[in-house]
Amino acid sequence: MSSPPPSRGRVLPVIAVLVVAASAVAIWYITRQDGAGPSKTGPAPSSPTVKAPVLPQPPPVVLHESAAELSNLICQPGQPAEERIQYVEKVIYLYRQVLGGIPTGHNELVVNALLGENEKGAALLPKDCPAIVKGELVDEWGTPYWFHSVTSKDMEVRSAGPDRELFTADDVVPDVKE
Repeated sequence: MSSPPPSRGRVLPVIAVLVVAASAVAIWYITRQDGAGPSKTGPAPSSPTVKAPVLPQPPPVVLHESAAELSNLICQPGQPAEERIQYVEKVIYLYRQVLGGIPTGHNELVVNALLGENEKGAALLPKDCPAIVKGELVDEWGTPYWFHSVTSKDMEVRSAGPDRELFTADDVVPDVKE
């Protein structure tokens, strides 16, 4: 006895799957042979190059001509503490005249502004000033000056003095203006 032939309804799906699989293998093989297909290791398709806008360069930092004498006095070792703090206060005053306000923040931020990190790029102290230690302006005893913005136009400058402690009897402050 012979078995009945498979029905047509069962054979067609099997043939279709085999044809699709064979076609996929053939396409893969052809593209791998001549390199015509996309490759995962090849260069990425190039996109149009977008040019960055050209921004204006900030002005170069230049030591302000009026500050040269004051900065020499601040940076010169051996200045009496009382005179030196007066020069620091005068540099802050000059900063206000040049830029319209005073530098704000703690010692390092004030020093950065005096070194030229301001909107006009005007430096009032040279970067190689020996009175600037680790980014801070220091007094004769190596203690950072204390800067306090009293108003938008006034700044209190204080040296901790020989005991190196702020707000004690030996602190050095500029002479009071009348």
